[in-house]
Amino acid sequence: MATMMSFQSPPDVRTVTNDWGSTDEVTLYLDRCQVDTPDAVVADVWRQVLDRRNKIGKVVDFGAGDGRFAEGGGYSTYTGYEVDGNRVVARNLPANATIVHKCAFSDLIQDADLCVGNPPYVRNQDLPQGWRQRAAKIIQDRTGVRLSGLGNAWQYFFLLALASTHKTGLVALVIPYEWVSRPSAAAIRAYIREQGWRVSVYRLLDDTFPRVLTTSAITVVDKNFSDGVWKFYQQSSAESFDQLTSVTATSCALLPYQRSRLLKAPHAKRGLSPGTQRILTLTEPERARLGLQIGKDVVPCVTTLRHLPAGMENLNKTTFRKYYVHAGKKCWLLNTSTSPSKRLSAYLDSIPAQDRATSTCKFRDVWWKFTMPQSPALLVATGFVTASTKAIVNSIGTHAVGGVCGVYAVPKSRCALLAKELRTYRIADEIVPHSNGLRKLEINQLNTLLCRLYSNVRKGG
Repeated sequence: MATMMSFQSPPDVRTVTNDWGSTDEVTLYLDRCQVDTPDAVVADVWRQVLDRRNKIGKVVDFGAGDGRFAEGGGYSTYTGYEVDGNRVVARNLPANATIVHKCAFSDLIQDADLCVGNPPYVRNQDLPQGWRQRAAKIIQDRTGVRLSGLGNAWQYFFLLALASTHKTGLVALVIPYEWVSRPSAAAIRAYIREQGWRVSVYRLLDDTFPRVLTTSAITVVDKNFSDGVWKFYQQSSAESFDQLTSVTATSCALLPYQRSRLLKAPHAKRGLSPGTQRILTLTEPERARLGLQIGKDVVPCVTTLRHLPAGMENLNKTTFRKYYVHAGKKCWLLNTSTSPSKRLSAYLDSIPAQDRATSTCKFRDVWWKFTMPQSPALLVATGFVTASTKAIVNSIGTHAVGGVCGVYAVPKSRCALLAKELRTYRIADEIVPHSNGLRKLEINQLNTLLCRLYSNVRKGG
């Protein structure tokens, strides 16, 4: 029977989170957590649960929000954990549902029949240091899994759910679809495979969470089975899912991840993350207004290839001026390899502290100083929406920043041929869809591809 839940006055958030980190870190984390789950998705999750269980006793939800996952299923008890008391409003929830205002990692639970919910999607860069350290230790103690420092918040909650359900329990969570392939979640996949649990992943429609730039999925881990079967599905309509032949949603296998160990062979590196592109990269009007000198105060950079014409082959002085300088794109990177000039110093001194309060900048001795990367031979887009990515020869010697990665150690005589091979290779069939039609190519997947394609280039002379 549904009734109005009664709530005790929640404790002040800082009381619960005082060992997580600074107020700014905690506030940023909590702000990133606040994405409500659509009612239709809540219903889909419960549909998957009830297809697998006739009787459900103890239910836990480690990112309860306003408690909406308490509705939709029959169970004996539901306990939701929500650290931010401001998130909980009076809802018509079952009388056997309780929401506690504490950190999800504060209680030792091992006997839940079901863990359900939509854990927070917060990037690793935005996790409070104290919270991350404590959660990582608890996860390692309980599961033996040591999470990568690149793990986002939902990975900690996913492992907590697996550890908190009993040996035949069920986990049904809304988490990013990318967990099925990304290196940062490799330890989680290995842990599940070692146990032999059955896994079903239901990729949701891209527009399910408009504010979240990743494709979400309902992931169901059934610990009642030890056959190690993994199945993948894709949503085709409001209540319908079609089974996929592979994780890529095509007939092709996933493009493997390969770390490049031969620095003299063509290899890829991530684009520079300077700490804050908004401050440390400039457009031409910004550079001119500040009076910064090209070659001394700033050097050319590329932060995106998105607007370039399909099939463009070469970034030279003419194309750089046309598509970046005159187009008002971010195209100048502050030169931190030498002592800044008076004008550059004045610009850096004028930046308010709140505008440079990124985790990268805060952990530097000098907030703006980074190691200047080498100029790559090729520029490649890591994100794309067509069958192939964009790859161009870097004739101007610009620096790759952000979502543009660099390919190094390519002989000049073979740059154009290798770039063409990359532009014409149908990569989309071999990588996991990201969101809204976007594909994201990981660096070590690109290294695998470079090994394949460069052998073709060498054979062709």
